[in-house]
Amino acid sequence: MALPLDDLYVAEVLVADEGESQLLLGGRAGLLQVLVRVSGTSSVEASSVIAAALRNPSSYYSQYSYSSSEKLLFLDDVPTSARRLRLHFDPSAVARLLRSAAFPVWGSNRPSVLVWIAVSDKRGRRILGESESGDFNKYLNDQAGLRGLPLLFPLLDLEDAEAISTAEVWGAFLGRVETASARYSPDSIISGRLYMEGPERWVASWSYLIEERWYTLDDVAFSSREILQRVVDHLANDLASQYALDSSRGEVRMRIDSVDTLSDYSALSLYLESLTPVVNSFLLSLESGQADFRLDIEGQRIQLIETIELDEKMVLIKPLGDKNQLHYLWLQ
Repeated sequence: MALPLDDLYVAEVLVADEGESQLLLGGRAGLLQVLVRVSGTSSVEASSVIAAALRNPSSYYSQYSYSSSEKLLFLDDVPTSARRLRLHFDPSAVARLLRSAAFPVWGSNRPSVLVWIAVSDKRGRRILGESESGDFNKYLNDQAGLRGLPLLFPLLDLEDAEAISTAEVWGAFLGRVETASARYSPDSIISGRLYMEGPERWVASWSYLIEERWYTLDDVAFSSREILQRVVDHLANDLASQYALDSSRGEVRMRIDSVDTLSDYSALSLYLESLTPVVNSFLLSLESGQADFRLDIEGQRIQLIETIELDEKMVLIKPLGDKNQLHYLWLQ
């Protein structure tokens, strides 16, 4: 169940005032924030091409605005009330920049991630649910927002209680986690346990599911915020390597069944053009409810298949004899 992100190209940063120098600094921070989110990797910061672009961030945003903030910034150890700078970056300009620097572009339809985390703190041992009021969910959501990951938290209602227990999440019973996750139809799952072992020492064991394969990770950090931010970054990097599009180009032939009306054809054409990997689409034939297209794509063929699978608007019937041709059923 892929979820669209509306603010993929929007950045919010804190600045000391509304002057030109702070706008320049805020624009740089905002552009870097968006580049990491859209590429799926924090390594963009090390690129000389990106570094040059960061010197002139105004070339990449179309509008900006200020609002008040309750935060403080310290300038020369003097506390100053911060202003919140909100910048809207141009998607085409950002994509061109990333491709010129040989980085992938990850579209706005992102795989949903269901979170099953058992924590142990002064409140006891529990699963983090949708209604959790502490800092843990905030840390996870804030970092997921920066990386462009839509997180889902369990309702922890009677159905969840019957499907899985805190002890099973804590003990990494991953089969039970998968079974309990079915009602939420997530594209990915992260499960684990988090606890404080001593002063300034947090310990975590993580497992996360991508494309039906579980990966594990152990971590130690000085704070719960740091350790939760790191696991979100780790998951985002791995998901981006699966779904983000590299700069290579190719051609794919596609046959689509159940295109029975003019309305079907119109909706299908708009959908194909909306897919992030698709640069251009060309109708080759339309006969007896079957449409043949040629698609010019960026990235690998498997990434196109995975993008379509996330949207759930077409079902892959089978690849045809030619390895570049795919056969789909239109569901809309």
